[in-house]
Amino acid sequence: MNEPREFATDLVDHYLGLRLDAAGSPAGLRETVIDLVTDALSEHVEPLMGTQLDLLANGRRGQFPDAYLADQAAAEDALQHAAAGLRAAFAQAGHLSGAQNFERGAAARLRDDPRAALRAELSRVPRPLTRPKELGWSLDPAPWFSDSHQADGPWPPSGFASVAGLRSLPDGAASFARVDDGPHAGWVQIGLFERQRTPTRRYPDQPARQVQVVVGLEAHAGDPPPGTLPVSQAPWKLWTHPWRRLALGLTRAESAAEHISTTNQALVAVTDVGTTGLIDVPRSPSGLGLPPYVLAPAARVVAALDLEPAHGICGFSLSDAIGEALIGRQWHGRFVHDGNYEPLLPAVAGADLLIRPDLFTRLHDTIGPTRCRAGISVHHMSAADQNDEAFDAED
Repeated sequence: MNEPREFATDLVDHYLGLRLDAAGSPAGLRETVIDLVTDALSEHVEPLMGTQLDLLANGRRGQFPDAYLADQAAAEDALQHAAAGLRAAFAQAGHLSGAQNFERGAAARLRDDPRAALRAELSRVPRPLTRPKELGWSLDPAPWFSDSHQADGPWPPSGFASVAGLRSLPDGAASFARVDDGPHAGWVQIGLFERQRTPTRRYPDQPARQVQVVVGLEAHAGDPPPGTLPVSQAPWKLWTHPWRRLALGLTRAESAAEHISTTNQALVAVTDVGTTGLIDVPRSPSGLGLPPYVLAPAARVVAALDLEPAHGICGFSLSDAIGEALIGRQWHGRFVHDGNYEPLLPAVAGADLLIRPDLFTRLHDTIGPTRCRAGISVHHMSAADQNDEAFDAED
């Protein structure tokens, strides 16, 4: 490693930058963390990480495995060691404060928060077959990629062209799929976000490829603008905090319902946690193990239906007086190979939103039958080399 301090600086900015910013960038903390990471790199991180990559990844490809590697562990360990002396450093500079409140506040801003990742894990299900009939072609995951190196399927996949130019599904609210069986049979899928991605393969040669499918409930008096996504933005804490306690600018359920009935808007949202997401969604400090996307209902939907976070240990779930009202699900799967017979990341990762049928009817009536739309956006891209940044920019 020729420039360990430069590499350490990049690690700190990448893994810890959001939390340091949220803590107000205390004087000297970032520099101290970089110093500690630099020392760790020269002592043990480089050989340990090399061993990890030999065991967990194929060294001939550029994509790191989905694992907690030594570089991230070193950055986290350095932050916690440096932050442990933060109050003493402030005291030496003449800034005194109550120990308990200071420590609690610093910990809340600097800790690696695992709550969203834990809820995402609790919401995981086997990949569901629920999706609008127009997207039936997407049920076969990544058909263009054959592990056996036999003839691959067409690219873009068959059926893609039939929806590539659509921004709304033709049957409006009737286009949304319903769950066939299980505990949520009959519930309506008002949001779907799935990415199917395969790596660059060396033999036979094939570029990295990706298909992204998005479906979302929208309120719109006309056709939604082309080139946009049928999703908005929302804080993931809509799943965990009563909407009246969040700084959302919402105070009454009635006003939220009126806004939905008169304003063009997406009513499904990509939240501020996840490993990827909308380009202009600011990322929140979050823990390991997050899926690519965490969906939520738009804040005004939560307010208009007056939903509250479900009690007890659960994934993404909101309730009303009757019981469970709206849930978010996660899935990923189909591990594929790049020709070197080494395991890679899942080729398919997705999320959806399900709403109880009676609440869907109520929400549909609030939107208005002529304004209720099933928005859709389907994209594909191909790259000569597997490039996460290029793919995620398309998201």
